[in-house]
Amino acid sequence: MKILPVSFYQRARWLLQPMNSGAYRPWLIERGSLTKRLQSKTRLFQVNPLLVHDGLPYLDESILLGLVPHHQALLRDVMLMDDKQALVFAHSVLPHASLRGTWRGLSRLGNQPLGAALFADPRVLRAPLQYKKICQHHVLYQQVAKHIKPLPSCLWARRSVFKLKSAYKHQSILVTEVFLPAVIELK
Repeated sequence: MKILPVSFYQRARWLLQPMNSGAYRPWLIERGSLTKRLQSKTRLFQVNPLLVHDGLPYLDESILLGLVPHHQALLRDVMLMDDKQALVFAHSVLPHASLRGTWRGLSRLGNQPLGAALFADPRVLRAPLQYKKICQHHVLYQQVAKHIKPLPSCLWARRSVFKLKSAYKHQSILVTEVFLPAVIELK
């Protein structure tokens, strides 16, 4: 068995409050639908799919979802946009066991927002938000950097597990949102 160094666990640690997040704070602590808020603040809200594929979630994501490490899930990366301006990078982990029943169609959303589907169903419960200031060494920052340049040295992210009360066991998905500088310019 491989033991990971302490530094791995420190980098993986997420916060319960977005400490010193400045102008990002109102966006980070939003408990309602981020999609709905962005739609109300933008001229032309769009979801730009970047990557949807079966892959391995990051270890901290697997642990949070109660998945066996090295077990594949559907990974979905999209950019939430106002016309051509990127506002939020969203990374979702959808375990295959969760893509049944009501959530069967989540694997085929295309350019439709995941948030709209989640917040429209009153049976969906959301775990408390977790926050992290991610910098250039973080894998999510690196994912964003593939699509957006230039970037500040650090970005704020939040994540939350959504659970569906249904006949199926363990129906949960993880949604992580990385906030880009343009989002704080929205009034």
